[in-house]
Amino acid sequence: MQEFSKCNKIHGIYWLKRSLEDIIIRIKLKFKEDIISLPKFEDFKEKSDEENLNILDSNKVETYDLKWQEKVFSSWEIQKYSYIYNCTTETEKKYHEMITKSNCESSKIFTYINEDYHLPVPVGKMTRKPDIRYLSVCFALLKLDEKIEAHKDVSSSMGHLFKSEDDISHEEQWMAMHVALDTSEYNEDSQLLFKQECILLSIFYNVTDQYLLLSPDVNDLEFNPYCIEDADGTVSKTRQLREYSIEIEFQEKANTEELEELLHNLYKKWKKKQKNILNFVMPPLGKKKFFLTLEIVSAIEFEMDNLYIEYHIKIPDDLQYNGEISGRTHVSKKMYVDEKSVWMYGHIMELELECATGINPSPLKIFLEAISTDWWGRYNTQGYSCLALTLEAGEQIVYLSCSRPEELDSTVAESRRFFVGGCHLLKDLDVLDNPQTQDANFRYVSTGTISLRWQIVSQTHAAAAPPLQPHTSASALLKGAEAVLRQYRKAKATLAAATENIAN
Repeated sequence: MQEFSKCNKIHGIYWLKRSLEDIIIRIKLKFKEDIISLPKFEDFKEKSDEENLNILDSNKVETYDLKWQEKVFSSWEIQKYSYIYNCTTETEKKYHEMITKSNCESSKIFTYINEDYHLPVPVGKMTRKPDIRYLSVCFALLKLDEKIEAHKDVSSSMGHLFKSEDDISHEEQWMAMHVALDTSEYNEDSQLLFKQECILLSIFYNVTDQYLLLSPDVNDLEFNPYCIEDADGTVSKTRQLREYSIEIEFQEKANTEELEELLHNLYKKWKKKQKNILNFVMPPLGKKKFFLTLEIVSAIEFEMDNLYIEYHIKIPDDLQYNGEISGRTHVSKKMYVDEKSVWMYGHIMELELECATGINPSPLKIFLEAISTDWWGRYNTQGYSCLALTLEAGEQIVYLSCSRPEELDSTVAESRRFFVGGCHLLKDLDVLDNPQTQDANFRYVSTGTISLRWQIVSQTHAAAAPPLQPHTSASALLKGAEAVLRQYRKAKATLAAATENIAN
């Protein structure tokens, strides 16, 4: 991967599907972070953590949203165009009317639009040299060729487009827009002393082929910001450095019908696939399986904002498991529900557990730690909690009270939390399950509450059915009946023989 250089500004090409009027050009500007810009204790000690976080965030980044061909004036332009005798061209007279009638305000970030003819654009009547017929010549004038060749990640097809002189003639139509930073010097009465500016972004639009050329390309303010250069192309060493980023939002409208059809087809494929993979499998003989779905729902009434939850699940020795037993949630911002501060998560964990039948497995131990990131970028432990979860089938929800350890001396505790943040004072989380092993050098302070919800499903083979008692079959009953009849006939014959002599 090419190493990113803050002064090696490359360009990018974007093919448009919709109107150019829909795009939003976003410039984010901030001072480069150094030791001078670190917050001071005196500036923030009288404010809450939420106020400090908002103040510091607002001081760090300035955001400017612009539309295509939107004219934004700098302070010296407001001064110049406010007086009609300074305006000679039709464009300048139009700017005079805009300022006097619309009460336009000056901005640190201002623009040059296509009518300003500020810089030579790739092709067209705006260029005054008749020999500029090709895009590559304009790149050379704008010193873009060096930046193209220096960037190793440009594809061969894109590079061919940049260097090709085929099918690019003076008949093509281009429009330009430039975004600049006003670095001029003014006196106390806002009068211009020394005019200076820095071009942050140049946008060229090919009207014929409908694509945008950005110089430099979009970037990220946190990971790869651009440094602002002086007029001579060097990074300033006499004043505090500024960094900036570029974002382009095209605001493309989704086709609802196409999206619905796509989602319908996707669902059909997913359903067909699920039929093949969701085959029920019984657990092995002599084994019992548990399926646990655990959800970290929310956190309630903690002290600081930007909160996330770290968890660790301790599995007893008589259980085998499959799944993640440690992790963390996303960072959540505070919201208010019924006048209570609440952080929402909905973080789900899934575990598959197995044990031998005939035993009652030991409970799972779930350790939770609530951690916040404050306005100074420090991590602070807001509280610990522990849950012994018994593997019983069903659904349950529980609210766990949290507490955090701190030094016995409250002054030392508060100083550590402010200057250092919340270090992990508990070396072994088992102390949460065995309070008698707590360190006597610490005390525990109650903080907030964490809500958990879980569902458990258990599966095992059914116990063997008891053997059936032997019973008389139909043939045996018939044989018994025949024997009774024979005995009856025999008894009847005997009786007849006995009574025959009496009758005679």
